[in-house]
Amino acid sequence: NHKDCDKEFCIRKYKMDSLYSAALITDSQKQHISLKIDPDGTDLAEFQQLVEIEKNIETFIKEGKNLYLHSSNCGNGKSSWSLRLAEAYLNKIWARSKVECRVLFISVPRFLLALKDNISAKSTYVEYIKENVLKADLVIWDDIAAKMGSEFELTHLLNIIDNRIALNKSNIYTSNLNRQQLYTALGERLTSRIANMSIDIELHGADKRFLKLEDNQG
Repeated sequence: NHKDCDKEFCIRKYKMDSLYSAALITDSQKQHISLKIDPDGTDLAEFQQLVEIEKNIETFIKEGKNLYLHSSNCGNGKSSWSLRLAEAYLNKIWARSKVECRVLFISVPRFLLALKDNISAKSTYVEYIKENVLKADLVIWDDIAAKMGSEFELTHLLNIIDNRIALNKSNIYTSNLNRQQLYTALGERLTSRIANMSIDIELHGADKRFLKLEDNQG
């Protein structure tokens, strides 16, 4: 809460802000959200599983584990949970970490669009991702398969994910598609990397975007 910080400078705030910036996580995205299950108990087991991952996020990442978090319902916590897991990790490592890209948040539709545009005009966004995507401890691939990619785009995505898996680097994928729909959108090879090599958690709850933001207490 920064109450004990020097009025002129707070090393924790400086480093956390820098790590979030390096992760391409915006100010609005880094606001802590209190995620709650629906009154009828929908997603109780799934939220408990995610809380356990959150508690043990350093081990999860050290062991190169992956998570496929998906739901056919919009706004029920997929991206918010991925950002909470990123927050949990940064809170664990900020004191001993250099100011560098430790986590990387990639909106897959934006990345694929920028990748296509990058052919004719160099994109600083694409270049930044290329420079850091294999270095980051954790990459969040948000909204994967939201749009049908060309063969060039999917091959590029496959190569990056393949290389991260080979390096034992952790990935979190969020999607509105189940495994069969993912196969139709991305093909067998990419689906195999994403679904077969990840902890699979499907959420069924209602839209939670009405939830108010809470102050991040770290």
